Amino acid sequence: MHPLKKEDPEARRSREGRGALMVLVLLVVALLAAAGFKALSLLPGDWTEGSREAPVRPELAAPAPALAPEVAASGPELAGEPEASDERPYDLNDQAIAALEAGRLDEAVALLEEATAARPDVATFGTNLGEAYLRRAQARGKSGADGAYEDYTAALQWIEDPERRALVEELLERSRRIRDEERDFVVEPTLHFTFRYDGSREGVTEGVERLKVLLEDTYQEFGEQFRRRPVEAGEGRIEVVLYDAEGFDKVTGLGDWAGGVFDGKIRVPVEDLRSELRFARVKGVLRHETAHAFTRSIGGARVPAWLNEGVAQWLEDPARRASDVGVARARLASSTLFPLSRLNGNLVGWEDRAEVARAYDQALAFVDHLAVQYGPDLVFSMIAACRGGGVEGAAAHFKERTLVDLDPVLGDLADSLTR
Repeated sequence: MHPLKKEDPEARRSREGRGALMVLVLLVVALLAAAGFKALSLLPGDWTEGSREAPVRPELAAPAPALAPEVAASGPELAGEPEASDERPYDLNDQAIAALEAGRLDEAVALLEEATAARPDVATFGTNLGEAYLRRAQARGKSGADGAYEDYTAALQWIEDPERRALVEELLERSRRIRDEERDFVVEPTLHFTFRYDGSREGVTEGVERLKVLLEDTYQEFGEQFRRRPVEAGEGRIEVVLYDAEGFDKVTGLGDWAGGVFDGKIRVPVEDLRSELRFARVKGVLRHETAHAFTRSIGGARVPAWLNEGVAQWLEDPARRASDVGVARARLASSTLFPLSRLNGNLVGWEDRAEVARAYDQALAFVDHLAVQYGPDLVFSMIAACRGGGVEGAAAHFKERTLVDLDPVLGDLADSLTR
């Protein structure tokens, strides 16, 4: 997450002191002018630009300080406080940072819009406004709310850092593709899900009602296992978007090798949903992606890939679990297992398809091994431990509960594959 910029306290106190001094001088000038003295040009010698720089905290760079203007006092009407000492825009910036950190994105955007309108010369306010637009766009994209495309466009007007701009441009283009692809989609909410699909596709519309029942039943099942229900916890409904193969590729760029993806929403390619739901594979894909939604809800974005993908596969089809695990173990028997550190990141970025397949097999086999040896409850509580500590949190939680390190347990799995 890109850091926001907050004014350094020393710089702010210095500016406040200069503002108070200026007010005092202007009052004196006004009194002199009223007494018949000629206008004076006030350029205090100690108000130099070089003296206004202040050290910054590593995580929050100080904004450009307010410029103390050169003031010519010619009468009582100029005896007020100079514009540069107005603290309100800086207070708005501080309030906006607090709002962003608390997730109050609309409030943060409004505060920063006011700050930039009042002081367009302070670059920090514009930089922070761009970041606020970006974060709100990402949140809107994940929740399915309108306005993500507009917010990405607005962010580009304020963000100047080349790398940050490249990210926004990439996200803007993806948002455009999603907007265009889903422009005429039907939107149908249920108790815990929101479904989006092309209502003109007969093969989809005739299967949606069965899909709603399947996923609502899955929600209740997973709520028991994860011991958390996202909607009841105050989160929005889980978004499910159904595409044809071409639309899925346009939006995700994953081609036809992926059966589905969760990127904050469940996105699945389907052709004839009514007939496809008769097959375990399609049900498995939908349960797999719903498991990712629960994992994100309980563990945040820092759940290691081996745990995230392992649990999603483990929950795909309880009736086929033993068979699926057996197949994965058989394929791994002749291979060297990846160290867990290799499987902490996102597997989507891997280019070698054979390694990707092996990584998925290992994730399933290892999660099953943990569930059999230590119990499924421990596996799900490890996911919860990731919210505060990521990979390290999961490992620490496992050791706290078992007095055993995770890496040796992976060695136990490797030994069991050859027996």
